[in-house]
Amino acid sequence: MTEDRSLSARTLSARQWLLVLLVGCAALLPGLFQIPAMDRDEARYAQASRQMIETGDFVDIRFQEVPRHVKPIGTYWLQAASASVFGGADAPIAAYRLPSVAGTIVAVVLTAWFTTKLAGAPAGVAAGLLLALALVSGVEARTAKTDALLLASILAAQIALHRLATRPDDPGLFGGGWRSAAAFWLFHGIGVLIKGPIVTLVCGTTILAWSIWTRDATLLRRLRVLPGLLITVAVVAPWVVAITLKVGPAFLEEAIGHALLGKVAQGDDAHGAPPGYHTIAFLIAFWPGAVLAAGAAILAWVRRNDPDIRFLICWIVPTILVFELVATKLPHYTYPTYPAIAVLTAVFLTSALDLVAEGRRRIAHRVVMGLGLLVTLVLAAVPLGATLHLTGEVSLVAAIATAAGLAVVAQMVHFLRALSLERLIPLAISICVFYALTFAGVAPRLDPLWISRALEPVVVAEAGCPDPIVVTAGFSEPSMVFVHGTATRLSDGAGAARTLAEPGLCSVAVVERRQQERFDAGLGELGVEVEPVGTVSGLNYSRGRDIAITIYRRVQ
Repeated sequence: MTEDRSLSARTLSARQWLLVLLVGCAALLPGLFQIPAMDRDEARYAQASRQMIETGDFVDIRFQEVPRHVKPIGTYWLQAASASVFGGADAPIAAYRLPSVAGTIVAVVLTAWFTTKLAGAPAGVAAGLLLALALVSGVEARTAKTDALLLASILAAQIALHRLATRPDDPGLFGGGWRSAAAFWLFHGIGVLIKGPIVTLVCGTTILAWSIWTRDATLLRRLRVLPGLLITVAVVAPWVVAITLKVGPAFLEEAIGHALLGKVAQGDDAHGAPPGYHTIAFLIAFWPGAVLAAGAAILAWVRRNDPDIRFLICWIVPTILVFELVATKLPHYTYPTYPAIAVLTAVFLTSALDLVAEGRRRIAHRVVMGLGLLVTLVLAAVPLGATLHLTGEVSLVAAIATAAGLAVVAQMVHFLRALSLERLIPLAISICVFYALTFAGVAPRLDPLWISRALEPVVVAEAGCPDPIVVTAGFSEPSMVFVHGTATRLSDGAGAARTLAEPGLCSVAVVERRQQERFDAGLGELGVEVEPVGTVSGLNYSRGRDIAITIYRRVQ
C-alpha cells in the first residue's frame, strides 16, 4: 500500500503510541462511571451477569427467572469476572462496562498497528484516532454488552486472515503460515462465544469475496479449515455442551430461531428499516471520520487492484450489503467494518488527497464534508438542546458542553480547509473535551431519563425497612431490576396491589399512571390501605413516551 517498506516507516514510535492511547482513553472513558444503568440491553446483560455471581451458576444465563438464550456466554463471563473484582454482586454498573471499554481500546490499538504495517506510521496514528473518536465507539465502549468485544475479536481474526490472503509467507502479528491460521480460528471461536455467528458472517463473506475477486481458492487451503474448525470447536463446545445438558435444546432453538433468523425476515423489537439505513447512519456513527468518507471510497476504487485495498473492500462491502438486506437494523450492526474503513480513511488523509483534487471526485468529496460539518453542528447543540428539552432549564455544565461543541465546529472547519494529520490532532483533542463534558457532565444529570435511579432514594427513605421488595406496575424496564435488586417484581397494577397485601412482606409499589386504575381496583378488592410516599416523572426512552409514577407503601 505504500512504497516505503522500511522498518521505521512501519513502526509507531513511543510518542505516537502514547498519542493514540491518550486520545483513546480520553475519548472513551469519561462517563463510564457516571452514567446510570441504561435500558434495555445494558441492564439485561449486567443483571444476568450479576445473577451468575449471586447464584454461582456460570452456565445458564437468566434475567431473574427468565432464560436469556439469545446470545452466548462470553460477554457474561467477562462482565461477571470484572464485577467480582469490584464488589461482586454489589458492584456498580461501571464494573460491568469495563470489558466493553477494554475491547474498544484493544480494537483501537490493533487498528493503529495494522494500518502502520500497511501504510506507515502517520496513517497508523490517524486510523487509531479515527476509530477511537467515532461516535459509535464512544457509545459501545460505555455500554455493558457484546459489540465492543465482538469488534476486537473480529479485528484480530481479520488481521490474521489478511496475512494469509496477501502475505502468506511473511511473519505478522501472529507469525506466518499455520500460526496465522491458528490465530484466525482462535479469534473466530472467541467471537462465536461472544455473539454467535456474526464473526462467521464477516470473515466468511470476506473470504468468499476475496476468492471470487482473485479467482483463487488457495486462501481456503492456507486457512487449514478442518483443523481450524477444531480450534473453534475447542473454544465453543465446552459451554455449548454444558448449556445443552442443563436446559436441553432450548438455547440453540432460541439463539438461532429468534435472535438470528428472526431478525432476517422482519424487524426485531421494532428495529426494522429499509435498505440504505446503514449508509445514512454511517455519517453519524463514524463521525468525525465520516467527513472523509467520499475520499476513502474514491481511494478504494482507484487502488482496488492493490492487494491490501482489495482485502479491505472484501471486508467492508459484503458485510454492509448483508446488513442492508437484513430487516432488523441498528447502527452498531456494521461496526465490525469500521476498522477497515478507518484504514482507508487514514490512508486517504495521509497520502492520497490528490485523488479528489478536481472534477466529480472533488464535488463528491466536498458534499460529504459539508454533510459531516452539518452533523458536527447538530452534535454540538445536543447537550444544551437535550437539557432544555428534558428539564426545561439550562444548566451551566450543558452550556459549557455546547460551548465546547462549538469549539469542535471551529476545529472541524479548520481541519476541512486543509486536511492533514497535524490538523486532525487538535480536532481530536477538542472532541475529547466535548465528549468528557457531554458523557460525564451532561448525560448523568438528565434526571428525566434515569427513572430507576430517581426512584431509588424515595424507596430507601420511605420503605420503612432496610431491604424492601420493589414491585413495578407500568414501568418494567430492566434497569429497575439492576438498580433495585434481583428480587424486584415486574408486574401490573393488580399484581402490585397483591404484593402490598402480602402479610409480613416489606414492599413498595411503583405505579405508573396508566396502571393506576388497575392498582386502585386491586386494592379495593383486597381491602388494603396504602399511602403515597413520592412521585417521579420522566421519559421512558426505550418506548419514547412520558411517564408519571407514584410510589406507595402499605399503611401499617
